Formats: sequence, C-alpha cells, structure tokens
Amino acid sequence: MDEVVIEETDGIGSVRLNRPGRGNSVTPEVVTALGDAVRRLCEKESVRAVVLTGTGSVFCAGADVREMHDVYRNDGADALMDYLADVWMPAVQRTVRGLWAAPKPLVAAFNGAATAGGLDFGLACDVRIAADTARFAESYVNLGMVPVAGGAFLLPMVTGLPAATYLLASGSFADASQALDLGIVSEVCAADELVVRARKVAAELAHGPAETFARTKRIARASSTQALEAALRDSLDANVELIARPEVRERILSVMDRFALTGSRSG
Repeated sequence: MDEVVIEETDGIGSVRLNRPGRGNSVTPEVVTALGDAVRRLCEKESVRAVVLTGTGSVFCAGADVREMHDVYRNDGADALMDYLADVWMPAVQRTVRGLWAAPKPLVAAFNGAATAGGLDFGLACDVRIAADTARFAESYVNLGMVPVAGGAFLLPMVTGLPAATYLLASGSFADASQALDLGIVSEVCAADELVVRARKVAAELAHGPAETFARTKRIARASSTQALEAALRDSLDANVELIARPEVRERILSVMDRFALTGSRSG
C-alpha cells in the first residue's frame, strides 16, 4: 500500500497521506515522500492546484511514535535523541519549506484531527478547509518540545498572538468551529463534502495564469518567508537543547515507555 497517494483529476492534483492505521502519522521517509509528491505535482503543467488531505478519520497525527520507539528499543535513549535532532526534525522542516514555497495553490483539506506537525503542514498551505469532525492541537508541549515544523510562527500568523500562545502552551484541542473562529481554517463543511469543496476552492485559486499566482505568492510571502526560516532554525536549535534537559528527556522517554505498554500509534 502506498503511504502517500498521488492523484490528478481535471487539473487538480491530490496528495493524500495513506496510513490510517497509524493516524496518518509520519516517519522521515513518509514526510519526505509527502513533500516530494507536492513538488512533483507542482512541476506538471497539467496541474493547476493541489489538495493535501488524509485517508480515514485523521488528517495527520504528527510523528509516528512506533517508529521512534523502535529506535529507542533497539539503540537506546541517547540514540533516540540523536535521531530526533539529526534525522527526524530536519526531514520535517524540509517538507514544511517545500509546502510553504509551493508555486501553485495548495489547499489543506482537514478530514480529521491534525496535531503537532500534522497541523503545521496544513498551516503552511495557502488555504485550509476542515470537515466538521476535525480537531486541532499543537501538542509538542506534551513532549516538552517546541513546534519543530514552524508552528510557533505559523499559528500566531493566522490566529493572532494571544490565542496562539494559549494553544502552544496548553496543547489544548480546538474543534472545527473554534478553528474557524480563530482563523485556522477558512471554512467548515460536512465530512462527506470536504473533498469536493476543497477541489472547488483549489480551482478558484488557480483562476489566473500559473506564473501569475507563483509570483504573487512569492511577493506576498516574502517577509514571512524570512521569518519562517528564522523560526525553523530557532525551533530546531531550541529542541536540540531541550531534549538534552533531564525534564524534557524524561517526558519523551515516558511517551516511549507508555507506547510499549499500550501500543498507541502516534504522538
């Protein structure tokens, strides 16, 4: 089974995370495939816009804790911390950069819960639409980490600083209605209407010439692109320092130990 499904119909491309048994959580390989899929579709002249979504009832649950636990179990705690710093976080950030800079309209269709990196992938898109069953959380704080995928910059950009600070610090969930009020999404629809609506919005965004959109987006995002890049660098540096702290390391390893007992699929 392909873990990232790529489709194209009537000029609208679709990239769908396809790991429903693991909450569409991502490994470095999966998140790289996600970014590559969006890039390849954007390079096709026949594709005018792209929709990003997930299979099943979850959009993306962030990191695949099972994969992280395998590293922890096989190689130990120190190896897990090195893996997070040297492999996992850089892979996630490469994909966020690619989503942010996509030269064609990119619509996130939140078919369900989007947490941690899953939320941040959507925040990097141009427009976000949610099913009425979707929920959202910046849950990195549960691990004692800061959002590595740009959420500490991207979330305040759409919600304003006070609301973002609360969500970032508490890790609390916002439902679809709250996300609409906060500006995380631009509209909410019934789950069975989501794909059709997302495709329609994608087509509306692709109304003009492709190069016109690409240049407009580049100009509109110029100053924010610099700020996002700084936030990505700072968040990576911060997390490398944080995971060396005993209280943060303890939180991460506690999740690993809890996974070993419960088999939870993602963090």
